[in-house]
Amino acid sequence: MEWYRLKLMGLKSSKIRVLMAECQRYNDIFIKLEELIETLNLTKDDTDLILNSKKCEKYLEMMDYLEKNKIGLLDINDYRYPENLKNIAKPPLFLFYKGNIELLNKERLISIIGTRRATKYGELGCEKIVKDLVDGDVVVVSGLALGIDSIAHNETLKYKGNTVAVLGCGIDIYYPKTNISLRKEIEKNGVVISEFPLGMNPTPGNFPIRNRIIAGLSKGTIIIESSLKGGSLITANLSLEEGRDVFALPGDITYPFSQGCNNLIKLSQAKLLTSGEDILNEYNWSKKNREGEKLNKLIGIKLKIYNTLKTKMHLEEIKREISCNTSELLSNLMELEIEGYVQSLPAGYYRRRL
Repeated sequence: MEWYRLKLMGLKSSKIRVLMAECQRYNDIFIKLEELIETLNLTKDDTDLILNSKKCEKYLEMMDYLEKNKIGLLDINDYRYPENLKNIAKPPLFLFYKGNIELLNKERLISIIGTRRATKYGELGCEKIVKDLVDGDVVVVSGLALGIDSIAHNETLKYKGNTVAVLGCGIDIYYPKTNISLRKEIEKNGVVISEFPLGMNPTPGNFPIRNRIIAGLSKGTIIIESSLKGGSLITANLSLEEGRDVFALPGDITYPFSQGCNNLIKLSQAKLLTSGEDILNEYNWSKKNREGEKLNKLIGIKLKIYNTLKTKMHLEEIKREISCNTSELLSNLMELEIEGYVQSLPAGYYRRRL
């Protein structure tokens, strides 16, 4: 973490990067500083910044803040730094994090991104994909933005899965405000990360920088609804440049926010995706036997309702099969929906979720 002293002193990231490549530890710089000055062409200003970093008061203040707020800091030489991220063109030198940092080195990481203005089709598609991924023990990576990002995080947490939120601002900045409670839940049950310095507010230029981390952490990236010039396509292109897989949910050819996904598929830049199982099959990842375990917990009228719902059915159709009064049936359907077994649809229809 002491490498961050150089960042706080204002030494250029390019200079810090070469120093970190030459020295395993921060203190090693001072053991062979004269040699480094010559081999790396360090200027007098560079050298002064390096020497003064040993007495950097800002670093002590920052470390105190991080400790009080339970925020961690990784540098690229740390053994916990994610291997996937090391392999991109310009990996971040530093990562602030809050939560379970071990998730970043899991084998199964898939990112899900998309428009902030998701349609009902996009929401349902995202929910279906996420559930399959969680059943396959996949860590879901996204950007904590409104729309598809939020749905991906929320659905992962709902099914007790693991999720990573990559920020486009400093880790001490809570943005967007509407996602504060979601972010706090991710901090407890996943991990939130940022390469931006403390106090950095979100700006349009930050998000393409953030997106390279989303792509870099993941084995593949899923695009769910995007316009032809959407920010999600930036991440798709970054994924392709880094040799990662891209998947896209096809959509209505008349709808603007389906054009980006459809075009990626049309140009063979993305593989067509209709479920999370497509991802599991692509990488030969096994699916956990959660469904059988959950269904074994159903008893009585709930089990009867579930067994009856072999296809989409109207409330009156279910009532005829179950033979119970409407209030009792509605009460049990509501409980089944809360527990994740059943989904209510418009006009009084229901279907299974498992």
